[in-house]
Amino acid sequence: MSCVGRPLGDLAAMEQTHSGKLKRLHKILHSFGLLWPSIKKFNTDNGFFLASGIAFNVLINLIPLILLLLALVGTYLYNDQAVLDHLRAYFRDMLPALDPKFMKFVTDIIQTRHIVGIIGFIGLLWFSTFVFGSLRIAFDIVFRVEKSRKFLPGIGIDLLMILLTGILLFVSMFLSSAMAALQNIRGPVPVVIGPAVQWLLKYAVPFVVTVCMFFVIYKILPNTKVLFKSAFQAALVTGLLWELTKQLFTWYVVHVAQYSVLYGKLNALVLFVVWVYYSSAVLVLGGEFAYLLEENRQRTEAK
Repeated sequence: MSCVGRPLGDLAAMEQTHSGKLKRLHKILHSFGLLWPSIKKFNTDNGFFLASGIAFNVLINLIPLILLLLALVGTYLYNDQAVLDHLRAYFRDMLPALDPKFMKFVTDIIQTRHIVGIIGFIGLLWFSTFVFGSLRIAFDIVFRVEKSRKFLPGIGIDLLMILLTGILLFVSMFLSSAMAALQNIRGPVPVVIGPAVQWLLKYAVPFVVTVCMFFVIYKILPNTKVLFKSAFQAALVTGLLWELTKQLFTWYVVHVAQYSVLYGKLNALVLFVVWVYYSSAVLVLGGEFAYLLEENRQRTEAK
């Protein structure tokens, strides 16, 4: 009855809008429906084995990479202590169940080491490229790349990733500093924005930075074409999976696992290694999702 008297053109426009919304919803649901095929392909590609290789390179080269970021970001933009404090807070948000003493131990090692001239800087740069080099090798398998990048182009991609990582670190630090400054402003406004600022600092900013990092990885590292939309969808899904994994891992460590009984004083180290391993597995799974998104897009365009 409500449609009586309405022009036919308006009704057609409403139907078209409704149809467009349904199509978009169907595409979104179909994209999420690729999660299960992604898990099966992850198993076929020996995803946990690939994750172990990535985790090994991350663990071996974590300190050189952070030292390099200190050199890139701390020298000109922030002092070393400010960068260290931000990294400590970021790692604490990444893994709340980790013993703070372990991260203090890591940051103390970083803080007491110094870069010696240009040779030391080149050494840090060389070892830092291994982190992204291992990702490139894993993604060659995930994306079924027939021919890997040659040595020099591969090193160039790794250096670009280090630069982008430094930029993301700087952006995260700048946003955190700006929000902290807003929180410290006196007057009636902070009463309203205070809780929002705290929520942004604790959850939103790290999540956005993490999604951006995943996006850069899925868009640049594979030696094949990955569209912006596919890389972004994969980064968003991976970010959500990573947050879910983090919360489940934290709950498991706090309420179920008895690592301290088994490993004693090595408890914190073992937890950190396990977390890096499972984070690497989530990263590989996101790559599988990005591959299937691209495969589905190409299949749709071919029809």
